[in-house]
Amino acid sequence: MKEEKTNKFMTFMEEKFLPLAGKLGSQRHLLALRDGVVMMMPLLIIGAFSMIIAEFPVQAFLDFMANTFGENWNAFEGIIMHATYGIAAIIACYGVTSSLVKSYGIDGTPAGVIGISALMTVVVPSLLLDGEEVVEAWIAGSLDATLLFTAMLVALITGEIYRRMVQKNITIKLPDSVPPAVSAQFTALIPGITIIILFTIIRLLFAKTVWGGFPEFISDVISTPLRHAGTSYFGTLIACLMEHLLWSFGLHGSAIVIFPIFEPLWLINMSENISAGARNIVTFTFYENGVWIGGSGATLAVVLYMLLFAKSKLLKNVGKIGIAPGIFNINEPVTFGLPIVLNPTLMIPYILAPIAAMTVQYLGTAIGLFPLCNNMVPWTCPILISGFLTTGSIMGVVAQLCGLAAAFIVWLPFIRAYDDKCYKEELESEEK
Repeated sequence: MKEEKTNKFMTFMEEKFLPLAGKLGSQRHLLALRDGVVMMMPLLIIGAFSMIIAEFPVQAFLDFMANTFGENWNAFEGIIMHATYGIAAIIACYGVTSSLVKSYGIDGTPAGVIGISALMTVVVPSLLLDGEEVVEAWIAGSLDATLLFTAMLVALITGEIYRRMVQKNITIKLPDSVPPAVSAQFTALIPGITIIILFTIIRLLFAKTVWGGFPEFISDVISTPLRHAGTSYFGTLIACLMEHLLWSFGLHGSAIVIFPIFEPLWLINMSENISAGARNIVTFTFYENGVWIGGSGATLAVVLYMLLFAKSKLLKNVGKIGIAPGIFNINEPVTFGLPIVLNPTLMIPYILAPIAAMTVQYLGTAIGLFPLCNNMVPWTCPILISGFLTTGSIMGVVAQLCGLAAAFIVWLPFIRAYDDKCYKEELESEEK
């Protein structure tokens, strides 16, 4: 009876759910959002490392640097942060626009430039006093990840208008003798004028509303409600569940669910924590370094079991192969070596273990036991090291160890049963 229910579930997933998820994963607008966010990552990591060095949580190091280079030795932090985190929205806007237009087979570079101009059109500069003169200027921090949702929306609108006008030949055509680099800029001229005029009108209209501007409207009406839902415990639980359910059937759950939908929300949370002293628990580094312990599925726990306790040759060999990549959060040898994909026995802990790791760390952070995760590090950074770097505290290491322990407890009965099964099959094969 149990096997029959399992077969029905697998059939339903293969026939109904997976085709829908596959279409979602190849949807061009979601892919464009993913590409735009990914384009920001190098800058965010560089900015995070400047923050880690400037605020390294060891007083002896800080004293040494101050005595050696002077009291203002860490002034570089503000410079680098403004040059990285401070322009995150601009980079994302360019990346989303150019990626979307490129997906239609059109040169995306001019569209990306127009997307940046459109974004700057709707972001109202601040009024500053320069001596006795009042000047308009975009202040540092006004274009960081807190503006990310507005930037992505502007990028999608810009990309769609641009590609439609190009496809319908509403452009200036130059002779073939003109160099392509020059011709491309004239191709973008009419779509660019149209887009900038549109967003100028949008800015002027929203200036008359209670919000005072288009970004403020997006933040109050769309971004903030979505972010509060998506970055709550239950929102993160849904993200984790959907990601690993898709991975269990061989689909890239991170690319389908995490990168285009949830990651922008988590990045905004992290930016708020850094710039405004907010206390958002779920940031992208919280998820990336607290849930992907050894990779999706928190598979470092199962690798440790296979390496230390496995009886079957299969699991021992997979453990030996998987430990080195697993330390750097790469788990393909485990995912496809056991295999976990389409394996009803191992799909269950693969889905539940990261949820357990996330829950333990979320609750620990909520009660103040663990620090917030605000520093970006590469996703391949090994566990424990990443826990310290993302939080600047030894308690970040403790948080990861607790998450790993929770994942191990979930994995243990399932991987032990699978180990026994494989061991018996190997003994029977040797006897034959």
